[in-house]
Amino acid sequence: MAVVRIPDREWPATVVPGDAHERAQATGVLFRRLGWVTERLTRDERDDVERQLEFWYANGYCPDALLIAVSVLPGGERQRPRTAGERPGDFLRSRLNGWFDDGPAASMNEVREPPRPGQTFEAWFAQRRKQALDEGGYRRPSRLTGVGERARAQAREIAAGRRPDPVARVRESERRRAAALDSLPATPIVTPPPAAPATTRSTPRMVASFAGRQAIAAHSPAVRRIVVRLREERRGPTPAELAVLRNAVRDAHHHAGLGTLAAASAEVSDTTAELSPEAGRIHALLAHATDDRLPVDATVRLLLADPAP
Repeated sequence: MAVVRIPDREWPATVVPGDAHERAQATGVLFRRLGWVTERLTRDERDDVERQLEFWYANGYCPDALLIAVSVLPGGERQRPRTAGERPGDFLRSRLNGWFDDGPAASMNEVREPPRPGQTFEAWFAQRRKQALDEGGYRRPSRLTGVGERARAQAREIAAGRRPDPVARVRESERRRAAALDSLPATPIVTPPPAAPATTRSTPRMVASFAGRQAIAAHSPAVRRIVVRLREERRGPTPAELAVLRNAVRDAHHHAGLGTLAAASAEVSDTTAELSPEAGRIHALLAHATDDRLPVDATVRLLLADPAP
């Protein structure tokens, strides 16, 4: 029979392994049934477990028989469960020790009959195939006759002949596209005049609002304290100080936006008595931002040089 391999998780627990590959599969089944999948064994511990299991496999024990043997003694007495600090090799050695034949004529390596008989993989596979045949779940593929082979070859030839050539298909598509372009009427190409470059001019009110945000952020007490401390200690800000600076600048920009709205309302109503300090500062900047012929940075510097009204 040809070599048949099945996945490790599908290895039958009633099969006695015959080679190294089958022993590894059977040991995997045994470890999963015992809940030892997460066990971390050293190389020596792994070799100890493999030597013990190889001995019992050679004596006709399958994974199911080993599970019964580590649970009960040959007389039916239950064996104690595995303790917390007991290693897998010591557990197997102590629990399987009761399954050695202690008769007067028995040798040291003679063991009792397995508590559950096992079978070879070939016998198990033949049994499964027979069961599938009986249940109608397995059908052996039938070979084609000479007529069937000729019909298959003819069908393949017809299918290949009807399949379009990809190169010819691309050439035909390009030919149709070129013919469609040639059929279009010729129209003169008119080049539009170059568009004038877009220039963005800032109004005095925009410059004053921007200068107000900078001024309010610079006058924030939290920002000033951190900046003075960094200058004195000649270092950069820590993550906590950087977070405080960002929050302070964000709050300052928020107050500057409210101050801009209040200052704009005061320009309409001419009531500047109830303005907050931020709104009064921005109102003064709006009053001084009258010349828009200077660049933005120069205008901001002039406004911040004397922010008082």
